[in-house]
Amino acid sequence: MFRIVLRLLALFLVLLIVFVGGLFLISGEKLARIAGDRMTAALGREVEITDELQPLFFPNLGVRTGAFTVAGSTDDADLIAGEGLSVAVDLLALFSRRVDVKEITLLSPTLTLVKESDGRTNWSDTTAGASDGGDGTGDAFSRELSIAGLSVQNGTVSYRDETSGQDMLLENVNLSAAMADATAPLRASFDFVSRGQPARGDVELASLSRLLAGDMTGVSVNAEIGRNTVGFAGNMSSGGVLEGDLVAALPAPEALLALSGGDATPLPADILPIEVSGALSATPDSIGIAGGTYRLGANRLQGPLIVALDDVPFVTAQLSAGALDLSFLTAEEGSAQADPSAAEGKGWSTDPIDASALSLLDADIRLDAASIDLGATAMQDVSATVTIDNARAVAKILRAQAFGGALVGQFVANNRDGLSVAGDMDGKTVAIQSLLTDMAGFDRMRGAGNTQLSFLGVGQSLDAIMRSLSGRGALDIGQGDITGFDLASLFGGGDAADAVGDRAVTIFRSLEASFTIENGVMRNDDLLMTAKLFEARGSGDIDLGRQSFDYVLWPSVFENDVTGGFSIPVRIKGPWASPRIYPDLEAVARERLKVEEEKLRAEAEARLEAERQKIEEDVETRIEREKQKLEDKLLKGLGGLFD
Repeated sequence: MFRIVLRLLALFLVLLIVFVGGLFLISGEKLARIAGDRMTAALGREVEITDELQPLFFPNLGVRTGAFTVAGSTDDADLIAGEGLSVAVDLLALFSRRVDVKEITLLSPTLTLVKESDGRTNWSDTTAGASDGGDGTGDAFSRELSIAGLSVQNGTVSYRDETSGQDMLLENVNLSAAMADATAPLRASFDFVSRGQPARGDVELASLSRLLAGDMTGVSVNAEIGRNTVGFAGNMSSGGVLEGDLVAALPAPEALLALSGGDATPLPADILPIEVSGALSATPDSIGIAGGTYRLGANRLQGPLIVALDDVPFVTAQLSAGALDLSFLTAEEGSAQADPSAAEGKGWSTDPIDASALSLLDADIRLDAASIDLGATAMQDVSATVTIDNARAVAKILRAQAFGGALVGQFVANNRDGLSVAGDMDGKTVAIQSLLTDMAGFDRMRGAGNTQLSFLGVGQSLDAIMRSLSGRGALDIGQGDITGFDLASLFGGGDAADAVGDRAVTIFRSLEASFTIENGVMRNDDLLMTAKLFEARGSGDIDLGRQSFDYVLWPSVFENDVTGGFSIPVRIKGPWASPRIYPDLEAVARERLKVEEEKLRAEAEARLEAERQKIEEDVETRIEREKQKLEDKLLKGLGGLFD
C-alpha cells in the first residue's frame, strides 16, 4: 500500500514538472503573437496587443495579455478594444512542437459598429489585407494552428447609424464559440442584456470564411429575448442579407421594441401573443415574408408582407383571414364617463385619444376576411384596403355584409395636425338599430332600410369629435318601430298611461327622412312616417354631442270609428336615455294661430279683391260716363258745322 502511494506521489510530481515546464517550451510573447496573427488573418484588420503578459496554469495552460485593439475601416474608431486576451493551449501538443490553441477569450471587449452619414462602415471589407505575418518559425506554427474555442466575457456591443440616428447597445455580452477551422461550421451560444431586457441563444454558421468573404452561407439561430422566442434557419451574408424560414413567438413584444430602441410600453393584451412564421427575405433596406402566417391574440391571418426600412417604415401586405375578433377596439366606448358640461344625457368619453400610432408607419394593405367582429357590429364577407400616409389612414370598404345588409364606403383618421375623423357610407337594407347604435349611440329605432351618410369630426376626444360633427345623410326604412311612445294606442283610444314609456312601441310601415349635421346637431325637416292608423311628419334637432332630442312629430290620424280623424303634435325632448314625450299644446296653439292667420289673410285678401273690383267697376263707369259726355259734345259741335 505504501509503495502505491509513493508511486502516485512520484507520478504527480512528474506531471507537475511537465505541466510547469511545458509552459516554457513556447514563450508567452509567441502565444500572444500567434493569437494576434490569427485574429488579424480572420478579420483582415490590424490587431495590437500590449506586452503585459501573465502565465496561466489553471484551468488551462496559457497566457493572458494586456489590452488589445482591432482597427476599424474608418479613422475615428477601433472596431474592437478590450482589457486583454486569454490564450489557452494544448499541453501535449507542445511536446510535438505544435501549437493547438484550445481557446481564445476576449476579456471585457467593446465592439463598436459605426455607419457614417456617407454610408461607409467601420466593419466593411473585414477580409481584405489579411497579414501573412511572422517569421519562418511562426509560419510553421501557424500552418498547424487550430482554434477549438473562442469566448467573450463581459463584452459590450454598440451600434450607431449616423444617417438615421438609430443606436443600439448590448451589455454584459458573453459568448462561447467553437470551430475546427475557418471553413468548418461555427457553433456559438450567447447571452447579453440590452435596455434592461435579457437575451440568450444559440447560433450555427456553416462557414465563417465564406461569410467573411461576403458570400452567402448557411445559418441557424434560436434566441430568447425576454419571454419571446425567435428561430431562423437559412442563409446569410456579411452584408446583412437573410434568406430562410422564420418562426417567432412573441408573448411580450415590448422586449423586442426595447431592444431596438423603440417604445417599451406593453401592447394591448387583446393582440397578444403575436406569432409570425414564413419564408423570410431580408436586406438592410427591407424585410419580406412570403407565405406568412400571423397570429394576433385570437386572430390569425395569412399572406405576403414587405416592410421597407425607411425613416418611416412602409408596410405592403395582402392578407386574408377567417373570423377576426376586433371587439376590443370598441370595448371602452360603453364605459364613457359622464360629461360634466352636458346638462342632458350620459355624455361621451372625454378621455384623450392617442392617435400617435398613425405616425409609426406608412402602409398599403389589402384585407379579405370571412367576418370581422367590432363588438356591437359584425361584418361578413369583408374586402377592404387600408392606406396610411404621413399619419393619415384611409380604410375603404370595397365589399361587406354589415348591419344585416350590404355596406360600402370609406373612413378616414387624420392625425397630421390634430385628430380628425371622416367617413362616407352607403348601406343597402341595413339594420337601422345596429347602425344608429354604432354611429350615434341611439338604439330606440328598429327596421331595415337604405342609408347614406357623410360626416367630419375634429377633436382629441370622442366628446369633442361628436360636438364638432358636420355632414349630411338620408334614411329610407321599410316596416319598423320606435321605442318610447305608442302613437297608435294614444290616438286609437287606448290607455294614455301605457302610450309612453320603455314598453311603448310605435309600429310604422315606412319612414323617410334626410338630415344635415352642423356643430354636432342633426337637423331634419322632412320626416314622413306612415302607419296603419296615422301618417306622421316631423322636424327638429337631434343633438349628437349632448345626446339629446328636441323633435316634434305631427301625426295625422286617419278616419276611424273610435276617434274620427284629427291631428295632435307630439314633442320628444330631453336626453336619449329618458326623453320626455308629450302632446305639444304650444305647437297646437302655434298651428291654430297659423290657421287663423291664414284665414284672416285670406279674408283680408278677399275683401281687398272685392274693393279692388268695386273700384275698378266705379272707375270704368265714370270713364264710360265721361266718354259719353265727350262724344255728345263732339257730335254737337260737328253738327253745327254741317248745318
